[in-house]
Amino acid sequence: MIRLIKLSWRNFTRNIQRYRVLLVALTLAAAALVVVLGAVLGVGHTLRAKASRYFAGDVAVLGFEQNGRSLIEQPDAIDAMIAGLEPEPVASARRSMYYELDAALFYAGYTVRQRRIVGVEWDRERPVLEGFDFVAGGVPDADDTRGVLISTSASETLGARVGDEITVVATTVRGHSNTVDLVIRGIFAEASFFGYTTYLDRVTLNRLQDLPDDTVHEMGVYVRTTADVARVSAALHASLAARYDVFPILSTRDERDLIRREQWSGRRYGVMTLDAQLSEINDLLNAISGIATVIIVFFLGIVVVGVGNTFSMIVFERTVEIGTLRALGMQRARATLLLLSEALILGAVGLGLGLLVGVGVLEFLRNTLDFTGYGWATLFLVRGRLEWRLTTAWIGAIVLVVLASAAAGCLRAALRAGRLEVVDALRHE
Repeated sequence: MIRLIKLSWRNFTRNIQRYRVLLVALTLAAAALVVVLGAVLGVGHTLRAKASRYFAGDVAVLGFEQNGRSLIEQPDAIDAMIAGLEPEPVASARRSMYYELDAALFYAGYTVRQRRIVGVEWDRERPVLEGFDFVAGGVPDADDTRGVLISTSASETLGARVGDEITVVATTVRGHSNTVDLVIRGIFAEASFFGYTTYLDRVTLNRLQDLPDDTVHEMGVYVRTTADVARVSAALHASLAARYDVFPILSTRDERDLIRREQWSGRRYGVMTLDAQLSEINDLLNAISGIATVIIVFFLGIVVVGVGNTFSMIVFERTVEIGTLRALGMQRARATLLLLSEALILGAVGLGLGLLVGVGVLEFLRNTLDFTGYGWATLFLVRGRLEWRLTTAWIGAIVLVVLASAAAGCLRAALRAGRLEVVDALRHE
């Protein structure tokens, strides 16, 4: 086998001029795969990271009565369920929330509205909150009840910096306006609607709303990989069902709203995944991915046909060479394997060049294109720029696709070469 590979490499280098068109085609195919996958995986990962911090994790636990917002009545019991989950989560969330339209921040005569105010336990969510793209400061200490995290959208409107004291405004459960003065500990880069969120200590937010200190509205789990979501959500739902009245696992926000319109008594608990929260946006990403997949498959089809036609011509031009090798004792199967090996070497070289070109294009896009001023685009970007991503599994998939395309393209020509009669091959002109 080693001898066959050496012979294939020698033939490849000797016939490099004949292979140059195929090499360019395979390089472009590999580069296209890298660019499309890197971009799609990057925007998906960025969106999930932002959304998981916004929605209390990759898998959230909600508790509803017939009317009213979510409330977790026995958070310690649910904590025990989370502690027994496999695989072990990265972190868990225990939050109080404020969603009302009057949520606002004030500083030096300026004000900015917020979509929501989130009360967190700093140490509990620290591994995830540290994933914020901080432009200044960072996550407050565990016992910091006066610390607050705001986005660049809020800080730029207010003209506030880390260390400044701002006023947070909300309405209590009794309907009275209330305020609390907090110190900015960190400012994270975010210009999308996720940026209109303020993070502060959970007990501080409860007191701002005139709620008991131990109030918890939502709980959640941050998983290590997206593959863990289904398993964790099913396990958590089963644990809840053994103790409480539960909803089915919710697949969309609309489904949650429909179920809440039903008649029931008492409190019901539900498990909602991040994909359910993002179902509409995921549909958009899936549509983009589908279109990109069709284009790539079409392009790869052209590459396979092109490789097949070009390889057929190359085999035709090398008929005498193949006949000579057969006359020297090379078996039919070995002649076929020789050409397949050359095709795989061609694919490997094209793959290597394509990976370099693709990564170069992604880096060029990341460094040159800035969509900071486009609010819709910043959902998927970091500071207005593409953060591309390629996992080992997807790189492996690209390798397999490119090599398979090269092998499939040359297969017919290689089989024909193996069937050549020695005498006919040597007579070829």
